[in-house]
Amino acid sequence: MIGADSRYATCVLYVDGDQEFIGTRQRIDTTPQPDDVFHAVVKGDRIDLIAYRYLGRAELWWIVCDYNDIFFPLDLELGRMLRLPSEEQVEMRILG
Repeated sequence: MIGADSRYATCVLYVDGDQEFIGTRQRIDTTPQPDDVFHAVVKGDRIDLIAYRYLGRAELWWIVCDYNDIFFPLDLELGRMLRLPSEEQVEMRILG
């Protein structure tokens, strides 16, 4: 049990089967799929713009990060090849 004065008191508790995740969401399944697409990072690219271009919603930037093990989304390396799920996969497996 988390105490009322704990820094985790206002965190969301996620439950998946018998596992609990405090204050963070669980990782999504990023197993490669046949309809994945690839994007080479060019000057001016941003994670949110890439998410909008390929997934249809800028607020899904975190999916791009999860799929590519990006921990600092503001630090994209030029020329880096990103793997992205298709919009259909996002709707079926992640948002569904």
